[in-house]
Amino acid sequence: MEDLKDVVDNGNLPIQVAEKYLNLYIADIQWGPHISQLWSNALKKFRNETVAKDHVKKAIACATILPLVQKISIPEIPSNLLFWCTGWKQFDENDWFDIFRSVVKEDLEIIDKRNKCISLGVVSRVDAVPITRQGYNWLYEKSAAEVGHSTDVQDKMKNIIRAYGGAVVCNLFVNHKHHVDHIFNWRSGYFFEREIHKVYSLDDIIKIKAKELSKINPKYIMKVGEQNV
Repeated sequence: MEDLKDVVDNGNLPIQVAEKYLNLYIADIQWGPHISQLWSNALKKFRNETVAKDHVKKAIACATILPLVQKISIPEIPSNLLFWCTGWKQFDENDWFDIFRSVVKEDLEIIDKRNKCISLGVVSRVDAVPITRQGYNWLYEKSAAEVGHSTDVQDKMKNIIRAYGGAVVCNLFVNHKHHVDHIFNWRSGYFFEREIHKVYSLDDIIKIKAKELSKINPKYIMKVGEQNV
C-alpha cells in the first residue's frame, strides 16, 4: 500500500511496484535484471540521473500500459518490450507515467473497496453453496481456458469469490458478458476485479453481497480475523 501511495502522491516508482505491474500486465517473469539494464542504458545515454530516472519510469509505464490501450502484441521475449517501446512513435505521444499513476490510483481505491466488502464476511469454502460454487467455476473455467490449469490461478479466483461473493461474479457473467469477454488477461483476478468496479458501485456490491450472505448458513461464513474450524 505504501509503495502504491508513493507512486500516486510523490511520482516515484519503487522497483516492487514496477515488477508487480509488469507481471500483471505483460508476463510473470523476473523483471529486476531487465529494469537494471534499462537503468544502466539510460544513464549512459543521458548522463544525468534525474533525466535517466524519468526515462526509465516512462519506459516501464509505456511497456505496461501500451499493450492494453493500443493492443500492441507482447513479444515472445516479453522483456524486449521495455527496450523496444522507447523507440516507437507512441512513446512520445503520451505522458505514460501519468497514465500509469492514474491506474495505480484506481487500484488503491479498489483495494479500499475490496477491504470493505471483505469486512462483511467471507465464505470459508467456495464450494459450500451453489452461488459461490457457480461463480468460482465460471471464473476458473475461463481462466484455465486462457492460461491453463494451475493451483495459483485457482487460489486467485477463489479470492475474488471470497471478496465479492458469488452473486456479483455470476451477474457479471450473465448480465455484463461483454466486460468478461474483453478482459485483458486471466493470469490473476486483477483485470476481472477492475471490471467489477466498472459495472457496480461499492454500494451495489455491498447490497448484493450482504443479501447473499444472509441466505447462507452462518457456519460457512467467516469474519476477518476469525479462524476457520
